Amino acid sequence: MKRLLVLIGFGLSLVSCDKPNSSNSNESGSDKSPVGSKYEIRRKPADSVAELRTQLDAAQKRKSLSERQKALAEVAWNAIEIEPWIAREAFEKLFTESPERLRLIQHYAMRLAEADPVKAQEWAKTMETERETAVALGQIAIQIAEDDPHSAAKLIADSNLTANELDTVVVQVIQRWVGKSESDAASWVVLFSPGAARGAGIKVIVERWLPRDSVAAFDWLNSIQDPALRKEATAAMRNVISHQSPEIREAWLSNVRDEIRIEIMNDSLPNH
Repeated sequence: MKRLLVLIGFGLSLVSCDKPNSSNSNESGSDKSPVGSKYEIRRKPADSVAELRTQLDAAQKRKSLSERQKALAEVAWNAIEIEPWIAREAFEKLFTESPERLRLIQHYAMRLAEADPVKAQEWAKTMETERETAVALGQIAIQIAEDDPHSAAKLIADSNLTANELDTVVVQVIQRWVGKSESDAASWVVLFSPGAARGAGIKVIVERWLPRDSVAAFDWLNSIQDPALRKEATAAMRNVISHQSPEIREAWLSNVRDEIRIEIMNDSLPNH
């Protein structure tokens, strides 16, 4: 726990104010975040810090365990931009892998990744459990996906996210990736085992790819050799095409080989 607290403090130091009585404080009792100007904030008046301390003390005295956890989480959220040390103190009292704690870890990971993705990953790997590490890495992957989708994909592959978490992260990463390269995103998602994550990823890709470059999208479909995967991709394309006007459908399918056209249409596309 002590090691985690040090690292939480490290994480917060990248996104929040310095410790009280820091030499960086000015005469008015305010100081700036060490992160770049994008995140510069000024410490709120001292009575706000005192109020947070009062809230923390009150939270710890809650008799109901569930209410105590919720109150502690609320203090952590309230303190994160004002007094990171109080936020850390509230955080350490949350149950490992509790929903409240995981949401805070996601937020810390996101803010750290904005400032320094490498250090964010180092921090994530020091969490108390594999699940907490996976949640942090998943959030970092989402954060860096737009600028570095390949690294984001590797983070996801190396993580131990649950099925539902994996589905959510994969979709969000692909949504960012397809803006740069639909083909690269498609090449990655087909490596997934059959399941919701692969299906959701393919759906996102074809929804973005067909309107932008239908020829390339159909070429990708034609390159798929695995029957089950091809059927999945075909179904996703058919669903997208079925919601278009006859004119758009014809424009998309006009340059497709007959066998592919028949495979996609499958006599199931409606007439508008």
